[in-house]
Amino acid sequence: MAAAAAVVVAAAGDARFEVLDALGLCRLTRRTGDLDGAVPLRVAKACVPLLEGNAFGLQITLARPIEVWRRLGSLRAEPAGEHREALARAHRVALTRLVSQGFLAPEGAWHRALRGGLAWTCRKGLGPPRLRLWTGLLVRPDPGLWLRVAGAANRRNALIEVSEAYLADDGAFVPLVVELRVRDEAPQRLQLEGEIGCIAPVLPDVQIEACSLADAPEVGRTHAEFYDAKYFAVKKGQVTRKYRRLVAGTAGGRNASAGEGSAGEGSAGEESAGEGSTGEGSAGEESAGPARVRLVVAGPAAPEITEVTEVTTAAGPDPVPWRGGARRLASIVVRNAVPFRATFDGHTLAVAPDAPRLADGAAAVERAFARTFGDDFLAANRGALWYLTKYFTPHPPGEPHFFVKPWAFTRTPPGWSSLLDGVHGDGYDVMRGVVATDAFFATPAVFHVRRLGAPIEVPEGAPLLRIVPIPRDLLRAGFREARFRDA
Repeated sequence: MAAAAAVVVAAAGDARFEVLDALGLCRLTRRTGDLDGAVPLRVAKACVPLLEGNAFGLQITLARPIEVWRRLGSLRAEPAGEHREALARAHRVALTRLVSQGFLAPEGAWHRALRGGLAWTCRKGLGPPRLRLWTGLLVRPDPGLWLRVAGAANRRNALIEVSEAYLADDGAFVPLVVELRVRDEAPQRLQLEGEIGCIAPVLPDVQIEACSLADAPEVGRTHAEFYDAKYFAVKKGQVTRKYRRLVAGTAGGRNASAGEGSAGEGSAGEESAGEGSTGEGSAGEESAGPARVRLVVAGPAAPEITEVTEVTTAAGPDPVPWRGGARRLASIVVRNAVPFRATFDGHTLAVAPDAPRLADGAAAVERAFARTFGDDFLAANRGALWYLTKYFTPHPPGEPHFFVKPWAFTRTPPGWSSLLDGVHGDGYDVMRGVVATDAFFATPAVFHVRRLGAPIEVPEGAPLLRIVPIPRDLLRAGFREARFRDA
């Protein structure tokens, strides 16, 4: 690849990767935290973690609609309406320029895949067909960074699921492809518009170690100090603002990256995901070695620590094993500890857990705290323990939301937050949020129930969240625009 084939323009101070638009089909757009005023007023005033999750990364946004067909076990996609022929011609011209200017190897894997059209079907084992859709963009992360591609999260087309992918820093431009699965309940012909995915830089120098609460007692004490008696007394009638003060005092102040509506806290916002994006940490500060993250287990169903083992490169569209030596990216998968049903009728959201499992899990959490701190600590901090052990917390009436509090904590180095990327299920989404886990260590899973009347069912062991530690200066990172030499 001729990595120097493009002329970089429009450099920005927060730019961490380059983008070449070869086709005009998609653009990368920035969300406001309140989704341009679309979130409820209470959320806009209160739930800063959700606002941070809304604003995270850059949205892969279609400039023109795409129609997707399901037929005979395969998927097909092409531009909708009058733009079809013009985009097909632009596609042929773009491929010629990409090859002639060194962005694609002639007859290489990427060239062969893109020559067949904007989209093609792939399969993983015996799973359902997936559609790989080229956005018309090529991207190149800055040295030392990867690019993470995932779904559009809190405002998304719920009829599709986007596969998580990582584009490694091999120094060359890589076509940005969104791999999606069409859900069974979708119509045979589906039109895609607007935001179809999200891309953001991450730092692949993260190591995570699991330990017991007894090995990290400061985490338990921080939880108890936050949820003290005064907290609950104040919270009965007003917003406490305690989390904002905690984060500002610990991490050096908050940056209002969530956009409009990010000021203020509220009844669900303070606990539902923390209020990330505070402080001044940067990837550069951690360059001396990998970021060391602690997963502190305080009960049953310990989360799983995973590592990215495959990445997408300029070699071709199929992911390949990562062979970067010591550099690696670890994340945490949180699974459901208590099987439950939840039903929303438009007013009330009722959660029906497996009561014996909930009682057993709560008792195990109390034993962990008692072994670490003693019975007197439990007696003095009964509210903090109850808040954790009840596992479920509802939102106000009329909202199709509740959240689940895993019986584990995540602690990141100074200047690092955690991206909480929800795993969607049948009839529900788990929403995206950001937590300043260098100061506040809980990582709840916030549910959005999409089904009305009939219950959703979440079994034990179902994945709820992927927790990705990330330096805060990458949360709102931008890009530099690149152009063809003859542009």
